[in-house]
Amino acid sequence: MGDKIKTAIEIALEKAAMLDELSEQEKEEIAIKKELGPLMADFYRGNLDAEKLWARLKDRPVSLLNGVQLNLLNSMKFGLEPEELKKRAKAVIAVETLKKEQKTPAMQQGLNMLENLQKKAESERQQVFNEFKKAIENNPQARTRMVEQGGQKIMLKLSVEDAIIQNPQWKQFLADFEKNYENEFTKITQQLLSVINN
Repeated sequence: MGDKIKTAIEIALEKAAMLDELSEQEKEEIAIKKELGPLMADFYRGNLDAEKLWARLKDRPVSLLNGVQLNLLNSMKFGLEPEELKKRAKAVIAVETLKKEQKTPAMQQGLNMLENLQKKAESERQQVFNEFKKAIENNPQARTRMVEQGGQKIMLKLSVEDAIIQNPQWKQFLADFEKNYENEFTKITQQLLSVINN
């Protein structure tokens, strides 16, 4: 029971002592992380667009600029709304223009690839959906399901869209489709991250 509960002042002094032991680089990384969180929260909440983000980052260290770009790229996922993807891509490029050693063409190319991949995926998904729709419209049996309710079997008539959504082949297509496109999206994102880190 000889353990003593530390006061807030004692804890603060210990943390201050630990900060003195950190290198300048470690101190800078901590400061950047502290600044990065609220800045990105403002961006994702819609309080900042690419231009306002650019203005807030003007004359800031490259490490902060890289941190913002890494955060933006890591937030880009396959299936993100097209407008949100464009907003984040525009911010990545805006931040890139603040750097002395810019890699804007490589960044723009990778970001365009992400946008084009999303468009291609949506087009392919819609095309396959329409093929399923046509097949189900031409086959009334495909729009019925047998369900058991209260010990009795009842025949339900489904809408074309519900019949597609419940179709095992559609479900399998979607699973494979999303996996393939997510992998491709991730590869491109990883390439963009390596551009920033090099």
